[in-house]
Amino acid sequence: MFKLKYMVVLSILLGFTLGIAVTSRARAAGTGYTIVVTMTPPTLVSGSYATLNCGWHLACVNPYTYSTGLDFEDGNTGYNNPWYFRGYFATGNPAGGVVATGTPLVNQSGADVCDRMTVWIIEKYNGVLRAAPLYVHTKITNSTVFDIGGSLFGTYFNRQIGATIDDAGLNCSFTGSHVHEDHVSVNGGVTTTLHSSLYPSATTCNNSCGLFFNSTQNGWTRKFSWPEGG
Repeated sequence: MFKLKYMVVLSILLGFTLGIAVTSRARAAGTGYTIVVTMTPPTLVSGSYATLNCGWHLACVNPYTYSTGLDFEDGNTGYNNPWYFRGYFATGNPAGGVVATGTPLVNQSGADVCDRMTVWIIEKYNGVLRAAPLYVHTKITNSTVFDIGGSLFGTYFNRQIGATIDDAGLNCSFTGSHVHEDHVSVNGGVTTTLHSSLYPSATTCNNSCGLFFNSTQNGWTRKFSWPEGG
């Protein structure tokens, strides 16, 4: 009798352990869908052509060190011009729906540094931080968390987050009112791609680098993609 009870208890425990393992594997596997985010130029109202002031760079001064930043003109109407979190959100799920939330946050601020604002893109399915677009020489005026919807071929999302500032400081190379659009590296199984075939590098373009439509999916600056829930 004792042996039989022992076997029953052992069987229950093994079943419970197996259930945990299966659940863990299911969670690790995710939904099977891929989420793709393509960011577009953050300056001027949606549907405008934004001037690129400087190609891929860290700081737009000699020797023009190559990096992941792009400078976009904000209208030449003084400071306090709006900047936007905008881009297209695609999901492999045909049903679509909310795929992420956006959280505006201050990355760095001060009189003697370049002010850096981020918008955290947090996956809705599992709450994991997946990407953090970065906007330099700016301030946040709308810090409210927001939902972001996605669809099979990409849903356009456009939201004003803040305004440009006069960011000249002891440790900040800055010329004129513009937005340095970039991103912060995030660990989370995300593949990041720069649209280097469309936007030039600072070594070949600094000052006036052409006009780029700010609300077309083909005009994306950087792309983030990851397996949902993975």
